[in-house]
Amino acid sequence: MNPLGRDLMYSVFRIQKALYRLVREDATRVGITELQLIILYTLFKQENVRLNDLAEKLNMSNSTVSGTVDRLVSADLVMRETSKEDRRAVTLYLTDKGRKKLKEAFNDEDSALFRQLKRLTDVISKEELEHLISLHGTIRDILLEEE
Repeated sequence: MNPLGRDLMYSVFRIQKALYRLVREDATRVGITELQLIILYTLFKQENVRLNDLAEKLNMSNSTVSGTVDRLVSADLVMRETSKEDRRAVTLYLTDKGRKKLKEAFNDEDSALFRQLKRLTDVISKEELEHLISLHGTIRDILLEEE
């Protein structure tokens, strides 16, 4: 591996680790796991997600996501609904309780993640962040494309 590629990989890993630490801190504060919080956030951003699509979006196995969703359903944070078109397909929705839990975790005052992201936006310009997001998308697309 060339040095620049190694540096890029190491940089992304460190950023991902830092983000997960902040998400874990927020999740722990509200009594759920970081994966549960990530699933709640993902369902907030895109409602009516099928279980297998959620697993794919999170780059995780169906069984891992299904077990976590089971616990979210038991806690009344997520609702499962069988698709009317395909009875084998299960669609997931946030409940009102799930929305409240997400809001509690990611409120501006208490969220470790949001405090740090605010600091980030205070230091880095909007244009630079938009460019970074665009670069991340390009990198992701290249890394995920079939050889």
